[in-house]
Amino acid sequence: MTTPRPLSPLRILLLGATCLDPGACASAGPVIPDTTERVPPPEAREGANPDDVFMRKPWELWRVPGGTARYHREAFMLLPNESGSFKAGEVSIYAADGSDIRIDYVSVDLGEGSQSHETISVFVYHAPGSLDSEWSAVAARMKRQHAGAKPTDAFPLPAKHPADTKQMALIAPNPGADKMGDTFEQVSLFHEGGWAVRYEITCPLADVAVARNITRTFLGEIRARE
Repeated sequence: MTTPRPLSPLRILLLGATCLDPGACASAGPVIPDTTERVPPPEAREGANPDDVFMRKPWELWRVPGGTARYHREAFMLLPNESGSFKAGEVSIYAADGSDIRIDYVSVDLGEGSQSHETISVFVYHAPGSLDSEWSAVAARMKRQHAGAKPTDAFPLPAKHPADTKQMALIAPNPGADKMGDTFEQVSLFHEGGWAVRYEITCPLADVAVARNITRTFLGEIRARE
């Protein structure tokens, strides 16, 4: 007799939103009713809760495990409300079906050398083209945004990320004389199937040593498979 494998933390988290029996799922349907037809377009929903898009079709993309996270099934991204020192802030929906989104995280425990905090913005969207061609556009935009910045070593990513992930890191100087205002800026980009995932990381330069470890841990936790 073989001993059954224990459930992974992600599998346990998804139990409330994922049916384990495909036959039962086909007849029972989603637990949360689809209200797509009754939801007005984004321009008519000013001030609405952005989470509504994660509770509707297409079900093949998103699961809402227990209301504490958003899970993108095809890009393998688990985006929690809170993880370690990071808390989700603003959620931006660029496409009404949830196929183009951004979630901004702030590290509430960081700020050893300044009063600022580290921020990590996570973008998930349809890949617009090849990784190389898209990376050229992303890198060029970053250089324009931080004119005069100097290149530096990027934070290493956990092994759960694709080997061809593109990264760039810069030190952006403070326009004033106070070097304590210099910031570390990083962008990372990879494709997962037909999806693109991009991280944009900003933290005070004085906090880079601390941020390196907590960032690696956080980015490892949000890459997850069912």
